[in-house]
Amino acid sequence: MKILGDVFLDQQYHVDIELDKFVFNLEYPLSTMGEPAKHKINLGADTPNIYETFNKLPLAVNLANNHIMDYGEEGFSKTVEYLNEKKIGYFGAGNKENNYNNPYIIKYDEKSIAFFGYCCPTAHPVFGGEGFNGSARLDTSNIEEDIKKYKKKVDFIIINLHWGDEEIIYPKPIDVKKAHAIIDSGADLIIGHHSHVVQSIEKYKGKYIFYGVGNFIFPDFNVPSSYDGKKFLNRSIKKQWKKNKETIIVQLSQDLKVSYDTAAFTKSTVQRKKITIPRWIPSKQQHYELYKKIWTKKRMLEIFLKAPRIPSIKQIKILFSIKNKQ
Repeated sequence: MKILGDVFLDQQYHVDIELDKFVFNLEYPLSTMGEPAKHKINLGADTPNIYETFNKLPLAVNLANNHIMDYGEEGFSKTVEYLNEKKIGYFGAGNKENNYNNPYIIKYDEKSIAFFGYCCPTAHPVFGGEGFNGSARLDTSNIEEDIKKYKKKVDFIIINLHWGDEEIIYPKPIDVKKAHAIIDSGADLIIGHHSHVVQSIEKYKGKYIFYGVGNFIFPDFNVPSSYDGKKFLNRSIKKQWKKNKETIIVQLSQDLKVSYDTAAFTKSTVQRKKITIPRWIPSKQQHYELYKKIWTKKRMLEIFLKAPRIPSIKQIKILFSIKNKQ
């Protein structure tokens, strides 16, 4: 079995990797017919493009992310309708009554594997609740309770966490602490996503923590954004950088041994490719913030050199660390 990262399919793509049984993070609703979420980038596709891209269907998909509700309850309902029709499992989003569809249990050979999904508030998702749908909240106490309920019922527990800072290749120290607590509670494997780049890997008490497996397929996009309740005010355009096209493929053998491979998405195709995986695990917030500050300035310079233009006052202040007075 293979566990993949973020997937957004605005059209058909190609996967030049043998995938028999696989699971991925579905980063978009399979409909744009509902009420758009306000004041954000809205991802969605009325044609799923899943079978056409993979030439088969996944065992299950994670729905705990900040885009699954981009077209409201109707978009979510259409997504679930498609997944049920195609007999694709799903987890990580729903409502309090169905525990956000956590867990989805897969029979793998003679083993049972429970998949859970949760989204961090820092990713700004729509959370579910009593009578309305959304992502499950990343809260270690709730996760610990979920693990406790199923630890003796299944052979292996996989926790999917949508968290971290976008574009940053290292995990936040607070997330490292959360990951350790989740492993201590009985999880066997943690799969992180949302940063859209590959992040560090850690083996803690013999269990793998993949803080960010990166995008499996996430193309350049030009999508509507900033819905104000009546109309979209902008379009969000992004050309993906090299790091946005690299990914880790986590592999789980029939005897439940974890390994991993790497790949890259180039020219509309995912192919195996060796990549550099970050190794640093920040333990202090000030060290992490220093790295993030340096990275932000470096990225601003790269963007400016690629497409020179007069910078805004805000950009100048960030570049030269001038604090903006309130």
